[in-house]
Amino acid sequence: MNRPKILLTMLTSIDGKIDGDFIHNHNDELGDYFELMKLEGNDAWGNGSNTHKKYFSDESVDLAKYKDVPIDFEDNIQRGENIYIVSFDSKGKVFWKERTLLFPDEVKNDVLVVTTKSVSPKYIAYLKEKNISYIFAGKDTIDLSTALDKLYNLFDIKHFAIVGGATINANFIKADLVDEIKIVIAPFIDGSREQTLAETFDNSRITKQYALKEVRKLENDGVMLTYYLNTTMNKERG
Repeated sequence: MNRPKILLTMLTSIDGKIDGDFIHNHNDELGDYFELMKLEGNDAWGNGSNTHKKYFSDESVDLAKYKDVPIDFEDNIQRGENIYIVSFDSKGKVFWKERTLLFPDEVKNDVLVVTTKSVSPKYIAYLKEKNISYIFAGKDTIDLSTALDKLYNLFDIKHFAIVGGATINANFIKADLVDEIKIVIAPFIDGSREQTLAETFDNSRITKQYALKEVRKLENDGVMLTYYLNTTMNKERG
């Protein structure tokens, strides 16, 4: 399998939360730094559908208008000139207003949806009308190996940042697909029961070991930790 080099990067609180008002309500500068940092050196960045639905979905979209539109379940490859925002959306939850998203600070992103053959035909018709790229990677659930192979070969994505949420982070880690981890820690305790950096769907343990590469102090009392996958250690663990 050909695949991009995968960077998992997140902004967290000291207690490991990946969502909360500490991100933007109390430290805009560190949040802005992270949003631009995750783009550096990458051809694409992506999230799970729950994250994209929360922040980017246009809930005014009515799929009923696509009821009788004929479609096929073939990949729709629209190569863009901008960095890609990749949405892992097996059920068609996220409604994109346009094929290009401006985020952050007027940075242009070309939307690319990874989905499955079980998605609604109406959703596929909607994406096609918007001229949004989509690829199929699995029947009912997304097969990450297939998805990454297509991102590499069809869209020339060689460096990819996965940036949440917790479940998709865990799926990448469990499949040994994360080559490097960068964690930006904001100087706050959150204290809620919001999601942490990685959580398995069935609450099972992953237990992957990473080796520390760098610790860097940032402005605004932030810290960045960089780890890389220690393949030898994980092979020894079986």
